[in-house]
Amino acid sequence: MKKIFFFLALITTSIGFAQNDEAFVNSLVAQKMAELEMQENPEYFLRKDYCDGNIQMFVMPDGKNCSSKSTYYAVYVFWKEGEDIMKIQKFDNCGSFMSFSISISKNIKKALKEKQALKTENVKPYKGEKVDNSAFENMSVQSCHKEYKFIFDGKVFEKSFKEFDLTNNSKYKNVNSDHNKSLMLIKLDEEISEMIKNFDESGKFFREK
Repeated sequence: MKKIFFFLALITTSIGFAQNDEAFVNSLVAQKMAELEMQENPEYFLRKDYCDGNIQMFVMPDGKNCSSKSTYYAVYVFWKEGEDIMKIQKFDNCGSFMSFSISISKNIKKALKEKQALKTENVKPYKGEKVDNSAFENMSVQSCHKEYKFIFDGKVFEKSFKEFDLTNNSKYKNVNSDHNKSLMLIKLDEEISEMIKNFDESGKFFREK
């Protein structure tokens, strides 16, 4: 009798709990991209954020629980609505969020005009001034990544980098730090990161039901 009760409890728990992987997130984003293509939107891009092994759990609007499976992925899709307005929509392992309009800042507008720089410039990997096995002994290094996909006038290109490549916190200076931070991609990324941080703190992201 106890075994039957445990089995029924397990089924009930499973029904109210969801786990989704990167493929699930990619499918949501692909649907959004297809929608933008149908609208013949000439300019849009996305950023995918994730840290290897980082798992997050959420209580959904319907009261059910949802968590990432293995790694949590957050994707932000941006598309232009006008000269000074763009929209943003967030997607993650637990579904999609409501889109909303934002003003295009001068820094973002400037970066998006530098399409050739965004396409050709590349982030260089972390490289210390000296080789020393103890250079990172006091550091807690988490493998966090950012991936970009740009679609400008039907042309697609992608960029990716590790957040660690931008840091300068080890025992020896990262010789590629100044180069990386001078890139148009990183200037755009810093602006977007600050914007997303403010949206998170102000509760701007609402899940779709």
